[in-house]
Amino acid sequence: MTLANTQYAEAITKVGGYYNFVTIINRRMKELNNGQPPMVQPPAEKNYDRIDLIVKEIEAGFLVIAQN
Repeated sequence: MTLANTQYAEAITKVGGYYNFVTIINRRMKELNNGQPPMVQPPAEKNYDRIDLIVKEIEAGFLVIAQN
């Protein structure tokens, strides 16, 4: 499977690869579950997908992997 066939291909490319993408998703999901507010406006529907919300945060440039 190539990245072009995934629904999040642009976000994966933006953060530098699949590993970085999964790492950001996991870290941000933990923050959201612990009560941190979203960095972008969530959808109006009550039961929205948090992964889609995190991808919107990545696409907006709010989430990146820190380079040492």
